[in-house]
Amino acid sequence: MTTVTSLPRTDRTETLGAAPAREFVALFGLDVNYPTDGTPVPLMGHWMYFHEHPSPTQLDAAGLPTQSDILPRPEQGTRRLLGGGSIEFHHDLLLGARAVRTSQATGTKQVRGRSGTFTITTLEHLISQKGRVCLREQQDVIDHYGPHTAATPQPAAPAASGVTLPIDATTLFRFSALMRASHRIHWDENYARTVEGYSGLVVPGPFQLIAATRRIRTLRQKPIRHVTFRYTSPLTIDQGMVLSCTDRTALVTDSTDRVTSRIEILD
Repeated sequence: MTTVTSLPRTDRTETLGAAPAREFVALFGLDVNYPTDGTPVPLMGHWMYFHEHPSPTQLDAAGLPTQSDILPRPEQGTRRLLGGGSIEFHHDLLLGARAVRTSQATGTKQVRGRSGTFTITTLEHLISQKGRVCLREQQDVIDHYGPHTAATPQPAAPAASGVTLPIDATTLFRFSALMRASHRIHWDENYARTVEGYSGLVVPGPFQLIAATRRIRTLRQKPIRHVTFRYTSPLTIDQGMVLSCTDRTALVTDSTDRVTSRIEILD
């Protein structure tokens, strides 16, 4: 992997408001106390904060930003997506308090796979509050050259705890709005079908991860401290979404048992 030197470390400071956390709890139907100032940010809820705010002229036809403080500018003809990563939870992030996210691209590499050539950029995010690091996240952002092609199926037998989750266009629209995600494949079905060639709206990888970690958290009855995740195939709402979980692992599959995400708890 080659170290990225063209982009500096970026710090963003934000007060973690309770209002987005309430929307998060409502969207996922979480059985937790109503979020108020002084209470912890819900599990995986840190994704609601520290967004960039591109103007309409800074978005491409797919709704993706054409420039970023922490990512190289995407090359013409590439598709950008989140391929996976890991998150370590060291301390609770508290609502109503200021927090700082320090971000940096730490490396990049090119990979040739079955469906074409990829550039993978690794990002590191550290979120601190009151002078201590509360959360560390690594993300692998993929720039894929060429048109979308169907991924090779990865069958897996669902575990006994498998559960089918209802998901629809309204849910994805609300999630995109909450996460400030403007990528059109998640909320514009006509675009997803006719331009990018998907069979329907694409379920965001973070949505799958949030649903899986909530299920794992219920099964294990103790906090999650370290999770890794990998998105292996696109999942569209017409294919269904099935969670097969233990207290340490989860597979997200469609209704034909094709794996779309793999999640593992390392603590």
